[in-house]
Amino acid sequence: MPRRNRVTPHGEIVAVPARGTLMGNRGVFHDAKGQIRRPWALRRWILCVLAFKGRCRQVMAPGRYTELFFVDEATGLAAGHRPCAECQRARYNAFRDA
Repeated sequence: MPRRNRVTPHGEIVAVPARGTLMGNRGVFHDAKGQIRRPWALRRWILCVLAFKGRCRQVMAPGRYTELFFVDEATGLAAGHRPCAECQRARYNAFRDA
């Protein structure tokens, strides 16, 4: 059964089997059991690449940000996320300057 961590273009968080091509976060808003308890915790909604500098994360680890997944960049941007300033610096700069 898929986790409830996929985001639609409308910003809704759903449980669907589709794999994400990008990851994002809105802060820590899941509980110790990995259940979503609110739609966001921060106003800074970012969109990240799945692989960056060999970093690995446990999805929905207690006390760590809630990983969200997007089918593509258009979905992430439509949902209100912006490119990450660390892992997508060029995309972030273009977004900021637009």
